[in-house]
Amino acid sequence: MMSAKQKKAVFKGLGVEEWILADFEEIREYSPERFVKEFLHETLDARRVCCGFNYRFGRDGSGNADTLRALCTPLGIEVAVSHPVSIDGQPVSASRIRRLIESGDIQQATRLLGHSFTLDMKVVGGQRLGHLLGAPTINQPLPPGFVRPKFGVYASIVEVDGKIAHGVTNIGVRPTVGSAEPLAETWIADFEGDLYDKNVPVTLIKFLRPEKKFNSVAELQKQILCDAQHARDTIMGKAVSGIRAVLFDFDDTLQNRPVAFMRYCDFFMHKYFPNLPQEEANKRKQDMLVRNNGGYVNYMDYFLSMFEKWGWEEAPPFHYIFREFQFRFPEYTQLFPEAIEVLKKLKERGLLIGVITNGPSLTQNRKLDVSGLRPLLDIVLVSGDHKVHKPNPEIFRRAAAGLGVACQSCIYVGDHPVNDIQGALGAGMKPIYINAFGRDERPENVTEIMNLNQLLDIVDGSWVG
Repeated sequence: MMSAKQKKAVFKGLGVEEWILADFEEIREYSPERFVKEFLHETLDARRVCCGFNYRFGRDGSGNADTLRALCTPLGIEVAVSHPVSIDGQPVSASRIRRLIESGDIQQATRLLGHSFTLDMKVVGGQRLGHLLGAPTINQPLPPGFVRPKFGVYASIVEVDGKIAHGVTNIGVRPTVGSAEPLAETWIADFEGDLYDKNVPVTLIKFLRPEKKFNSVAELQKQILCDAQHARDTIMGKAVSGIRAVLFDFDDTLQNRPVAFMRYCDFFMHKYFPNLPQEEANKRKQDMLVRNNGGYVNYMDYFLSMFEKWGWEEAPPFHYIFREFQFRFPEYTQLFPEAIEVLKKLKERGLLIGVITNGPSLTQNRKLDVSGLRPLLDIVLVSGDHKVHKPNPEIFRRAAAGLGVACQSCIYVGDHPVNDIQGALGAGMKPIYINAFGRDERPENVTEIMNLNQLLDIVDGSWVG
């Protein structure tokens, strides 16, 4: 379901520093015993392995997570088995997501994936029939073994030179003009240029119609124009009077970041200064919080200046402390008490829900995982994944496009006057400023709330603030 390039990016976002791709054909006939002894123990010298709750390995899938633990334990290899994550009462699994993609239910597949389903493959030369039809397209063959989306036409968004455009993607064998192998053929709105030999990310948004053979090229041309309009309406959204989606910032909007950060500070002091008098430990924790400035710092300067002030000559190297921070801080994620209930009530009202957050992929995605919000979210955009950061309106537009709604039909709730409020305004969304800590700084002419519960009154039209 992902290219090698995409998999590497995901693993990097998880904090994985080295990626080893085993030759499946070479090891598929290994017995579970041989796989553990020769591959994990002797070749990789593994000390700890992680697997999913439904993991199968060895010839004919004869081994499972229990088998793995039984074989690894005598060799001194620790085994961690991840628990299932359930959405709509069913565990999320690769096979479940694959079935959804193969049936054309891209929207539900995206919800289970936690990110958009994107084809990120090299563009190859074709028959250049698109130019003859008046609708130039790019062709991307689907690699062997890659999941086959249901053949047909999809509304899509295409990223070219860091910007997105809406498109129409046909998955299949092009029955009217013919194609030897399944490929993705995409028309990109308002684009002219040469993309051959480039990797172009094409995100499927919604299945529009099955693949169809037309009686003539003229009939095909007419249908292409209809598909283009349908895709535009799907991606850009039709202008509606009501709200269709509510999007949120994460830190200091859904999460009480100061509380979460102080919990991390407790861990830090307990680990590195266990014998420090409590009064001094409390001073240092407060110093850590104030200097952190809500996360808007250069972390090298942040840690090194603090250690210098403390006179901590035996401090571990910065890269070790920072790496530990990236992994540990998300473990102390602390949502505002009303956050989950408010999101549930918004979904009960038929609204789409999402998060747009700035920050490194590893840290922000881990926070969302720990928070337990994932099953409630229809879309998540982390700036570190997209290389686009708030307040750039582009990241807001990508979220709306991924949901298939107009920016004008979206509420965006955030606490930062520039990154959140100005960014949302620039994209055409309706911003709401949440001031959970009673700050004096307030954006002008923008609705302000003090807690998330007040958002429900705004959505219901009963707000009098």
